[in-house]
Amino acid sequence: MVEKILEKIVNEMSPHLDQGQLEHLSNVLYINFHGLEIQEQCMESIPSGLEGDEAKVRMFIASKKAVNRQDNTLKQYTREIRDMDERC
Repeated sequence: MVEKILEKIVNEMSPHLDQGQLEHLSNVLYINFHGLEIQEQCMESIPSGLEGDEAKVRMFIASKKAVNRQDNTLKQYTREIRDMDERC
């Protein structure tokens, strides 16, 4: 499985890199992934009990929290989204 992933990465990068760069990328990937095992993970959605817009707002806020937005910024995002939703 690792070999297929590495091959896919190199193939997807081929339009952007010259032959020497592709070889270097391939070597770096091989060295860093050599001996590792990759397992496919199930990413099936688990129902949260939330539906529609509220679930989307929470997912958006969670994504911003994941990139280290401050709590006050997250609260402001939530207020702005809810205000906009009320106006529409």
